[in-house]
Amino acid sequence: MKRFRRRRGDLIVRLGLLVFGLCVIAIPYMWIVLTAIKRPVDAAAVPPLLLSPTTFNNFVKLVDDNYFKSLLNSVIIAGLTTASTLVLGVPAGYAFARGRFPGRAFLGGWLLFSRMVPPVIFIIPLFLFFHDLGLIDSFGGLMLAYMTGLLPFAIWMSASYFADIPLDIEDAARVDGCTRYQAFVLTALPLALPGIVTVANLIAIAAWGEYFVPLILAGPNTTPATVGVVNFVGYDAINWGAMAAAALTLVVPVFLLTVAAQRGLLRGLTAGAVKG
Repeated sequence: MKRFRRRRGDLIVRLGLLVFGLCVIAIPYMWIVLTAIKRPVDAAAVPPLLLSPTTFNNFVKLVDDNYFKSLLNSVIIAGLTTASTLVLGVPAGYAFARGRFPGRAFLGGWLLFSRMVPPVIFIIPLFLFFHDLGLIDSFGGLMLAYMTGLLPFAIWMSASYFADIPLDIEDAARVDGCTRYQAFVLTALPLALPGIVTVANLIAIAAWGEYFVPLILAGPNTTPATVGVVNFVGYDAINWGAMAAAALTLVVPVFLLTVAAQRGLLRGLTAGAVKG
């Protein structure tokens, strides 16, 4: 009986902590939603108003201010970055997992080091280099800039997923007549697909939410939504309602992508978490 009470007490404490954590996480998002449907005078009220008459004029404001052009730019940049990073990163990760070549340890350490270096260190050389090549305010330039940080991540993660696949499976495919390329495409790649999906989702989310790089390297034609949302900050006032509505257009796609790929994310992260 005493043990049962202790377990029930532990369960209540855990549930309480879980509810508290969920509330802490959910409150900022709930506030964004409430602000997005408030009138401008209510959104800027001091002290803040929890509830007020609802309006959808803030979303109409996004159309009037041409915000959706920036949102389309974000879609283009995220799509190009994700596709290019996977095309280069997945085969490179397979090479790291299966290859034994001189300098492999050094290159692996360099990839890890590049992930630890703050992006601000690269931004000035990138700006000067891209300026000389005419890549400022171009989707290709932004894609390359994003890949400087995301490609090492894709290679490192992909290598861990390929390393978890038993080598005997590929050896059996080679015995059956497959070349190394065929063994990679027909055997290793399908088995590592959950992990590749995980990498693709994480790359897309990172590219979608990037702010610092496009702030420096983008221009009027390529400004993404993360930078375009700042346009609602005026010299004498801030349109909090329109800014919250714009923030929802950035948050909701990431939320839907995570929910839709939740099973693949969990399966992929689990597959790459343990090396045997």
